[in-house]
Amino acid sequence: MKNLGRIKKGVIDFASGDLLIRKGFDKQLGFVFYIFCCLCLFIMWSLMVESQLARIEDNKRILKDLKINYQQRTLDLVGMNNRTKVDELLKKNNSTLHGPVDPPAVVKIK
Repeated sequence: MKNLGRIKKGVIDFASGDLLIRKGFDKQLGFVFYIFCCLCLFIMWSLMVESQLARIEDNKRILKDLKINYQQRTLDLVGMNNRTKVDELLKKNNSTLHGPVDPPAVVKIK
């Protein structure tokens, strides 16, 4: 019972701050506050860096997908560059357009 009372008093003293005042830590309160602020800034900085790194990784993934898409479209357009393929596509889609019959004329400017 005696030990229980002593433990209870110790917990109350620690929780209320009386123990710190008795030990003289109140004189160091400014330094403790400074350390606390530095710790908070360090945690905030770490979280900001982590979120930036996650965003960079997401952007890298999106950029990779866009490069694949670009290469696929370039390949498709290079394949369509042939006049015969274009004519076939036009005929397949029932278009009235057709390739030029006459060769291009040379324009001379005086």
